[in-house]
This record gives sequence, C-alpha cells and structure tokens, in this order.
Amino acid sequence: MEEEEAMLFWDEFAQEYAQIQRESQLKIAEEVAAFLVEQKVFPISAFVDFAAGTGRYISAFYPYVDEYYAIDFSKEMLKIIEETTEDPMNKLHLVQQSQKDFLSADQHWPCIFMAMNPAVRDKETLLQFQKKAHQLIILRMITEEENVFQPYEKNLSAKNDLNLNTWYKKWFSEEAIDWQSRQFEYILKEEIDQEIFHLYFEEEYSLEQRQQMVQHVFGETLTVESQTKITFELLLA
Repeated sequence: MEEEEAMLFWDEFAQEYAQIQRESQLKIAEEVAAFLVEQKVFPISAFVDFAAGTGRYISAFYPYVDEYYAIDFSKEMLKIIEETTEDPMNKLHLVQQSQKDFLSADQHWPCIFMAMNPAVRDKETLLQFQKKAHQLIILRMITEEENVFQPYEKNLSAKNDLNLNTWYKKWFSEEAIDWQSRQFEYILKEEIDQEIFHLYFEEEYSLEQRQQMVQHVFGETLTVESQTKITFELLLA
C-alpha cells in the first residue's frame, strides 16, 4: 500500500515537478555528462536512468548512449517524457516499473544512473543496485545553504536526505567496493522584497515576530539578495 500511495503522489505531482525542472537554472545535467565523458563512462551501449522522473538528464546524456532506458514507477512522469523529449534515433525506451520489480529482475546492466532517488535508504537496497550494474552512478544534492529564509525555517526534516551520500560511501567501503566522487557547486541569486518575506513566514510567525525578523534581515532597505549555495555529489561505484 505504501508503494501505491507513493505512485499516486508522484502521478499527481508530475506536472508541477516538470515545471520546477524546466525553470531550474542549474546546468548539472550538462556538467555530469561532460564528467562521464572525461571518465570514459560515456559513450556506452545501454544506460538505465532509474527513477528518471520527467527526464531532466535525457537530453544531456542522449548523444552518448546507444540504448537509453528511462525507468520510473510513475506513468504520469513517463508520459511527460514521451510528450516533451525528442528521440530522433529511436533509442529511448520508457519503462514503468517499481524499484522492487526492477531489483528482482534477472538482468545485469552496463550502467545504472540514479539522480535523487528517494527510495534508496538502506545498505541492502544500495548493494542490490550495485550488483545489477557494471557501473553504478548516483547523483544527490548534499548541501543547500540559503542566507535569507533558511535561518528562520522551522521544518528542516528534509535536510536528512542530504546525508544519504555519506551513508552510501560508508556502506560501499564496508563491503570493499571501490568508489569515487565528484562535487558540483552552484550559487543562485535572487532579489527578495519585504512583502515576499512576510508572506513566506505568515503561517509560522506572528506579525510582531515577522516585523522583528524583517528589521534584522532588511534593516533600512526594501530588498535584499538571497544567495543559495547548492552542492551536488556524484558517486561512481
């Protein structure tokens, strides 16, 4: 039932997620592709983009892959890929499959890539993926530091996911599995005015508290610059 609920959530979230991906200013897909060429992972015969979502990495990786398998358990995510992604060489295969079924299938792959897969949270699952591929590649965000809103945010539970790569490296090392990593860092800047700041924290803080926060953050100015430092780490095992 848990998996069915997750599928329903991602099906309903698919369009919004696709919009977020389209608006992203980050060039992470292109930089990862260049790094994989540098490491001689690319070009490659068959490539699995597992938990592919709406296909953020397909266009950057496509030129280097003979057969590209975009696998996700959300039919709506795959539908967006089908509607928005060009496939001039007819080498893109869209596969709706759960993680459990993928891992239990008797098939070994040259390369499995996962970007921000939320469902790899234990050592057993990680090692199952590693055993199914000659090359396992994992991309995760490991830091997200922002200077205007973040100091006042109360719900930071999502930050736990930023530590998953630390666990992955520990588990690989415990099993004597060789791994290497590469980090990609970005700085995003945005002008923020006092009204946006007030609205953002409207449900968390009283008006008096927000006024004090505004005074501390903005001082005598009407706007401030929000800077967000984002770091991704790519693991190859």
